[in-house]
Amino acid sequence: MNRPLVALACSTETWDGVPHAAVRRAYVTALEQVADCSVVLLPGPDALPDETLSRFDGLVLGGHESNVAPAHYAGPPAPGPYDPDRDALALSTAPRAVAAGLPLLGICRGLQEMNVAYGGTLRDLGPTAPHREDLALPRDQQYLPAHEIWITPGGRLHQLLGTDRTRVNSLHGQAIDRLAPGMRAEAVALDGVLEAVSVHPAQTFALGVQWHPEWYAATDAVSRRVFEGFGAAAADRAIGRTRRGRTAVGPIPQGNAKPAVGGRR
Repeated sequence: MNRPLVALACSTETWDGVPHAAVRRAYVTALEQVADCSVVLLPGPDALPDETLSRFDGLVLGGHESNVAPAHYAGPPAPGPYDPDRDALALSTAPRAVAAGLPLLGICRGLQEMNVAYGGTLRDLGPTAPHREDLALPRDQQYLPAHEIWITPGGRLHQLLGTDRTRVNSLHGQAIDRLAPGMRAEAVALDGVLEAVSVHPAQTFALGVQWHPEWYAATDAVSRRVFEGFGAAAADRAIGRTRRGRTAVGPIPQGNAKPAVGGRR
């Protein structure tokens, strides 16, 4: 069977006055090498038509320096930069993907987008919050584990990791304020910041994490399990989609046999 095909949302970045659809290579590498998926880059701002969305086996909303615009959750002014194209794509596509049975993984900004898409709000942590990275350190050190999180027993993340606490990195300026209806807290930091959430109930994997598992996905056990869990759900979706496609098409007639009438039942 071919590898699952997953869509990775891009952000809009302007270089030399020209807008580009951009995504960090670390996300693609983690999805290809750890989740064992094939990746399609998805630019904004337009939401995917349902028939196009149904061709994918998963959706990933990765992180970015931009923040979700507060107008989307009726919040007070918050620091930018903003990315209207990414907001439009993620907020309209994520709930439809979950409703259609696609596995969904949100990372950092992606967790925040999930919460806003389902009716929750965000808050700004401020420039001195302990969840910000130390910009004086080399990039690889910025992505090392920075603090502990406590994991909700029996939740999606607990099932993936098999532990009630672990350490994660921390590189974000916004966080969940009010948890959206239909979302469940999966992990929390000592200061009360929600570090992981899931859509509940959902047909399949629908998890958002506030940290960045993509950076050390191949070597960090916690990060690897997040991507492996998403990849396994995407593989299940791909198998089911293939079977449904075969059922709809039916067997190829042989010899003088008459083709079957009808199709999917």
